[in-house]
Amino acid sequence: MFNGAHDFVIHNGTFIHNQNVVQSGIDILLEASTPEAALDAGEGDYVPTCYPGTREQYIKDITTWAIASNSDHLPVYWMRGPAGVGKSALAQACAQKVKEAGYLGAAFFFSVNGRRKDHTRFFPSLAYQLSTTLPDYREIVDRRISNDRTLITKTMKAQFQSLIIEPLQELMRQGKELRKRVVFIDGLDECKDKDAQVEIINLIVSSIHVQSAPICWAVFSRPEPHIVATFDLTHISPHCHSVNLPISRDSDKEIEIYLRGGFENILHRRNVKLSSPWPTDEDIKKLVNAAAGLFAYSATVLGFVDSHSYSGFQETLQTVLSVIALPRSQPITPFTELDRLYTLILQGVSADTLPLLQLFLSHMAQDNSNGRDSLHVAITCNALGISEAVFKSISNQLQAVVTYQENPQPFTVVNPKIDLTRSFYDQDPSFKRTRLSMAMSTKVHGTIAFLHKSFYDFLINPSRSSTFCVTTWKVRCRLFDQLGQQHLHFASTYSVQGSKLVLQPGDPSSSVSLSWPHGTEFADSVIKLFAFHRTSHYFRDNALSLALFSDKLSPASVQKLSEFDYYKSLIADRMLNSSLRWRGNKRTGTVLRSSQVINGTGFGRLEGWDPNKFDPILKVVERLKNLGIIKPYHPRLPSTFASLSNTYSRLKRGKHSGLYELGSGERSVIWYWECDVKERYFHDFQTLNYEDAMRIYEAGKFDMWDGS
Repeated sequence: MFNGAHDFVIHNGTFIHNQNVVQSGIDILLEASTPEAALDAGEGDYVPTCYPGTREQYIKDITTWAIASNSDHLPVYWMRGPAGVGKSALAQACAQKVKEAGYLGAAFFFSVNGRRKDHTRFFPSLAYQLSTTLPDYREIVDRRISNDRTLITKTMKAQFQSLIIEPLQELMRQGKELRKRVVFIDGLDECKDKDAQVEIINLIVSSIHVQSAPICWAVFSRPEPHIVATFDLTHISPHCHSVNLPISRDSDKEIEIYLRGGFENILHRRNVKLSSPWPTDEDIKKLVNAAAGLFAYSATVLGFVDSHSYSGFQETLQTVLSVIALPRSQPITPFTELDRLYTLILQGVSADTLPLLQLFLSHMAQDNSNGRDSLHVAITCNALGISEAVFKSISNQLQAVVTYQENPQPFTVVNPKIDLTRSFYDQDPSFKRTRLSMAMSTKVHGTIAFLHKSFYDFLINPSRSSTFCVTTWKVRCRLFDQLGQQHLHFASTYSVQGSKLVLQPGDPSSSVSLSWPHGTEFADSVIKLFAFHRTSHYFRDNALSLALFSDKLSPASVQKLSEFDYYKSLIADRMLNSSLRWRGNKRTGTVLRSSQVINGTGFGRLEGWDPNKFDPILKVVERLKNLGIIKPYHPRLPSTFASLSNTYSRLKRGKHSGLYELGSGERSVIWYWECDVKERYFHDFQTLNYEDAMRIYEAGKFDMWDGS
């Protein structure tokens, strides 16, 4: 019965996997890839496909381009179009045709959810797919990764060269005959990192200029400005077909079959057989007309109907049809019916849940500048004071527009050395604290994300979402007040012991101060610390955001800033990040925000910052001074005399800086900021030891952002 079995031993009747077995290079590559992003991966209930007889000209044009043998045809095909027009369906259909013709090299279907948005897995995924169809290529890649396992963790440029270009070049030098291979990339704009999107385009085109490999690229994406600008560069456009896929009634047949199949699944899951057709042909026609060529509308209708009660699905569909029949009060746009559908979904939320739901969605949008990221439910709910019951109500009522992924595995399998009854920071010395163990703790209640980016676009645009808009200052101020209240709550449950936070005497566990605990002290201690850190977002994450945001707050809200515990918040930052020399980067528009913790000081930097915002910052700083939230800090002399002289000289050269005590008494920290209008940067740090922090800053205020 064990013929051919290997890599295990039997101990006292228990099968034990042999951990010492060396993985092959291909196995390592598979672990670094995203199999669910490939063609025919089968992920999701409704995989978009083109209805037979539609989009025929587009399919013919792309497949003809893909299998063309002439050497002078353009090696890049860019299919662009707005959200919901069926680009993914077209990509699926074309990739399948090219696969049947024997020319498919690989395919990667980006998505806002899960690992399919992760650019670090992009080139390993393409390499793995190529290795499944090219045996000689597989041997080369397997050998390369076996010799250097860090290849899969290097930069995208290094991955592209070492995993794809160089192996194919080696085959060509060996005289191997290689048929042209086409790589399909769908939803490039769904990749969560904008810089990575641009880099992918540039790497693709850079490979064209050298006779490196017989690969052509078909890219499907929304016409985001940065993508358009990159494709329009002079060194790219001469090598690229650029085709627009407009919102078109040609997709009506595809949407019809999509809807019919979806409704059949709804009945099948309920094991319901009706005596008369449901929906009627007339109902389907109304839905198709309302979709106006947008698959996002059809998918949302199906999700909305399916999310309702076992027996109430017919009434739910009738409600949608009734909204379609209502007269339009606004000018018709491509998203008119989609917006009305989203409004209907939000109007159906119970009155007692709606205020917290709006705060939750505002937090998702505020922490998610592109609507693409998944949020950890444990941290978000506890930062907002939302209980499990309230969250489950929110997620159930929004099933059609958000996706909630529960954690599929018990937390106890993370690490056998973990003592779940003890705090994360009070484990046995043999237990090594890592980001993995922290990340597993924060994921215990799962993740949540926007199901369709079009819903995020709807929420942040007041002209589309009206009273449900989550980016108005009224809603953001409510969010600030809620986070501030939770900040004060968490701060009151901690006391300072040396360089760390511990529970207040008398508190039996971390769970008592959480709105949704996990139930184990290990996980709850991590969740609590992260949630406390999250509540400091607006007034500690690069203090510029405090200055800008506080200008819009009510006087009462601003006054609450004087009560915040900046001291404990900074210690939480140190506990989470100092031992790991943490650094992070986040781009918002043209502004790059970088953060780093060194020796317990949190350093922040903004690049590409708008100098016109400087005067409002000074006004807000003055406001904070008048309210007693900050006050000038005068360090001891003469130990810091050199730093003060440097600051004075910077001011003379046209740079600006400030040195303040943020907060009051035992709750305060030192806040230093410096900006250069000409160089377009804003630096700041918050610290408990100004002298030490200034020495670090002066020695490497630019160099500290380089490297890994």
